[in-house]
Amino acid sequence: MFRRTTHPLIGIVLFLGAFGLVYTLFAQPALLFRRIIFIGLIVALLYAIYYFVYQRRMDKERAAYLKAVQQSKKRHVERGKVPAKLSHSKKGTHHRLPKKRSTTHLTVIEGKKGKKKNRASF
Repeated sequence: MFRRTTHPLIGIVLFLGAFGLVYTLFAQPALLFRRIIFIGLIVALLYAIYYFVYQRRMDKERAAYLKAVQQSKKRHVERGKVPAKLSHSKKGTHHRLPKKRSTTHLTVIEGKKGKKKNRASF
């Protein structure tokens, strides 16, 4: 198996960071507490900006997508399903079943119909 190695510089930076954290914890605990609170406030501010700006915009797009899906499902009734009106009808009365239609969710994009290909150039 391949063993993933890290660069020695990353190890040195992590060691110095841990050493500085332990040193500050014992030498100046109030300063460490203030730094932790400050970092927490910055993270909370960034999260609030993300939530109120980016996430709400995505929610609107998702709601529009879900609405379009719902409308599409209403238009395209699955084959073989009998509408609710016909399933609860009385026995002995025969209702005409709706014609089975092919799904029309694919659209043909019309191209240049008038222009004919020159088959001699092939």
